[in-house]
Amino acid sequence: MKSTSDLFNEMIPLGRLIHMVNQHKDRLLNTYLSPLDITSTQFKVLCSIYCEVCITPVELKKVLSVDLGALTRMLDRLLCKGWIERLPNPNDKRGVLVRLTPAGKNLCEKCHSLVGQDLHQELTKNLTADEVDTLHYLLKKVLP
Repeated sequence: MKSTSDLFNEMIPLGRLIHMVNQHKDRLLNTYLSPLDITSTQFKVLCSIYCEVCITPVELKKVLSVDLGALTRMLDRLLCKGWIERLPNPNDKRGVLVRLTPAGKNLCEKCHSLVGQDLHQELTKNLTADEVDTLHYLLKKVLP
C-alpha cells in the first residue's frame, strides 16, 4: 500500500514541485541570513510587518497562512530580540498591534540588501532569461 505522501504526490505532482522549490528557497534564505542570526521564517514575519507598518496578529496570520499559536510564539521570540513591539489596538481594547522597532526595520533592510538579487540568481541559475520570464508569467497565472 502507498503512503499518504506518495498518493498526494501522484495526485498533485505540481503541488509537490512547488513545495520542493519553496523548501529549496527557504534553505538558501537561511544560509544567506544566518550571519544576521535570523531565520527565513522570522524574516518573512518581519517583512510582512514591514510592508503593513502596523498590523494585528490575526491579520498577520492571514497574510502568512500560519497557525495563530505558532505565530504568537514567533512574535514572542521577535519581541525578545527587540525587533518588534506590541502596542494596544485603539480599535479593539483586548487586541494588540504589532510593528517593527527601529532595530527590526534596520534588520529588514540589512536582510534585503544581503539577500537581494543573489537569492534570485541562485534560484534561477539553471534557467535562461526567457525561461525565468516564462516561469514568472506562469506562476502568476496559477495564483487567484
